[in-house]
Amino acid sequence: MQNRTVVAMGVLLGGLALCFLWLMQPAAIAAGGPDGSSAGMGVGFEPGRNGYVRPEWNLGTAVTAGNLTVFPVTSNAWRGAREFITLDEGLKSGKVTITELGSSRSGHGSRDGAEVNKLALTNRTGRTLILLAGEMLIGGKQDRIVDQDQLVPSGEQPVALGVFCVEHGRWHGASTSFGQNPSVPMAQVPGARNLFGGVNSGTGGGQIATPAVRGKAEASKDQNEVWSKVSETNKALKTTSETGALTRAYQDSDVAKKSAAYENQIKHRIEGKNVIGVVVAVSGQLVAADVFASPSLFQLYWPKLLKSYVLEAMGAGKTSTAAVDRIAAEAFLYKSEGEAASQGKNRLYRLTERKSKGDASFELEYTATPEPMLVHFNRVASR
Repeated sequence: MQNRTVVAMGVLLGGLALCFLWLMQPAAIAAGGPDGSSAGMGVGFEPGRNGYVRPEWNLGTAVTAGNLTVFPVTSNAWRGAREFITLDEGLKSGKVTITELGSSRSGHGSRDGAEVNKLALTNRTGRTLILLAGEMLIGGKQDRIVDQDQLVPSGEQPVALGVFCVEHGRWHGASTSFGQNPSVPMAQVPGARNLFGGVNSGTGGGQIATPAVRGKAEASKDQNEVWSKVSETNKALKTTSETGALTRAYQDSDVAKKSAAYENQIKHRIEGKNVIGVVVAVSGQLVAADVFASPSLFQLYWPKLLKSYVLEAMGAGKTSTAAVDRIAAEAFLYKSEGEAASQGKNRLYRLTERKSKGDASFELEYTATPEPMLVHFNRVASR
């Protein structure tokens, strides 16, 4: 009798333990990894909004052109972004000026204090300037790109701006100042008049480097790797430049005609009052996510971001149109694994970076308000 009692108690306790584990499983799945990522969650895990950088985000239906796939990211909750101004808007207004370091202190450039990886920027717009990693600065002694996401307050004094060179073979120029990339004229690209966000008599406005080049700047932080990726990009797109300039890929008329075919199929299908960003894949592989504080802010960046994604797709060297796994695309809206490293300017912004072996993520937050505002989330794959 006693043995039967012991066996019965053992069965009962085992059953209770199994029930406990079954009840705890959803909680463990919802909690995710220590950084909110989907890694290590086991078979059958389906990412959801609880793991996104912002829970109000939603991943929309993919739009595809050739080997380029774009998922829109939507939200029903956002904050206004009227206090900000973009680099393109600032340069066009003439109230944002960028010069070689040293020339801002010397009206005629007689004191040449120029540095490859540093420029001088002045923001007199009266608004906070947004700079994104990879935004292209054309002119000076050589073309550069912004090294990382950041915010610059309005003021009369120039501030130092970290950059990477994307024109290896030049260190001279008639002007010490920088402007927007004069892309191929719209008239040379049939049906592309509204694709580039153009200014100045129909030529292209500012541009941003491809995700692969951006990744080398903001994640690797290595000038030689940036130059190497620029060279690979020009080679893949069959564009040549005596100075190894990345701008050649944006100015080549043949490349522009081919890229317009991609852009025409995607641009206006990623629009709407709730679209705040995108997740992007090339040849079935996820390469980037760019999500902004509001739909209006996203639309300001969308034309040049799309151009950069298209050039990445055109230079991939693969024609694969493999479907992109939606669960993987959702997981790309999570923070990368790895410890967080933050930097910024007190009471203005904080940039939080997380890097893993396969990718890196960046969160640019505006901290001048009681509740920080996420201005831009960017995740790039390592390639």
